[in-house]
Amino acid sequence: MTNGVEHAWGAVGAPAFVAMIRGRIGGIWRNLSAMMGRYVPLPKEEKEITCIQQIKFRGDVPVQISGGVREQGRYAFCKPRPVFEAVDDLVVTPLGGGWHDSRLHQRYSSCEPGARLLFENHSPQREVEVGYFIQSAHKDTYGDWVSEYLGALGRAEKLDAPIFLPAAIASRPYVRRDLDALGVVFESIDRPIKIRRAKVLRQQKYFVHFPPVEIQALRTFLRADPPPVRDGGLLYLSRRGEASEVATRYYPNEIIEETVKARGGRVLLTANATQEDYEQAAMETQTVIFDHGSAFYNSLQWRTQRVVEIVADAWWNNAFLMLADAMGIDDYTIIRGSMGDAHIVDALTAALDRPIKT
Repeated sequence: MTNGVEHAWGAVGAPAFVAMIRGRIGGIWRNLSAMMGRYVPLPKEEKEITCIQQIKFRGDVPVQISGGVREQGRYAFCKPRPVFEAVDDLVVTPLGGGWHDSRLHQRYSSCEPGARLLFENHSPQREVEVGYFIQSAHKDTYGDWVSEYLGALGRAEKLDAPIFLPAAIASRPYVRRDLDALGVVFESIDRPIKIRRAKVLRQQKYFVHFPPVEIQALRTFLRADPPPVRDGGLLYLSRRGEASEVATRYYPNEIIEETVKARGGRVLLTANATQEDYEQAAMETQTVIFDHGSAFYNSLQWRTQRVVEIVADAWWNNAFLMLADAMGIDDYTIIRGSMGDAHIVDALTAALDRPIKT
């Protein structure tokens, strides 16, 4: 089987190393808490995965993939999960914990917990009769919001009660923007809340391995109706001036921007881009070049036919390869940004000179 990158924290780089260490320390706390009966992890059979598809790409091979193979496996849970589970007297906390019968349950929580979540105060300060809560594995970036939160909401056929969100997530401008636009009622959890009759929307897909049905649900939920793309349209989502929420990484923005402009393409600086900017750029998205990052989730609102991903050696995962494939895009090229200007220009030229698959 082809080597698959799961979380792909990175082979090099301080942020990747710190994330790995934190994960291991968190694992120690989870094991101890489980032994003490304070924490209930998901049973093994609910975490088992299987490879259901191999997805190929062109160009450079990220350093996180061993063997130099231009291919990644899409994984799925062996045991399908329900869209939601009904839970009585669920206590939800500002950090995203889901407590039931005085125990923290992974199946009801918004991330895999570390010490802060395991020892967070969970004595309810107020009670509500009914509400939704979303189980997820990650809650750090806009990509996590789209992938694990909007995705879960999109699967729910009807929302007949408020959504309760961890405080840090609820405070983000794009969360309020999206939910207000969709007419979804939500509340921020700024203190522990007991939901007498809770519905927990379960994490369905493995990590970021989108299946096509997930993309269709998301597009329907977002009411996506993108305009036709202009023949020859070219857009570069440049992270120049933007700081990552999860890792320090470098992209050769200037040389890519020059190359795109020389071809009559458009450059969009994601650090300052508004939703209106993304909507106005929709007609130029026949080909999208992007620095690995959450801005590419805007492609859900476009009719993109070809993708070029610029990657940093310090940080990469296969989220956007999976996303593009689930959207029906099979013309996908990866370029390592650390290979020098000459390599980048040559690789971009080769990718853009190929006829587009339609």
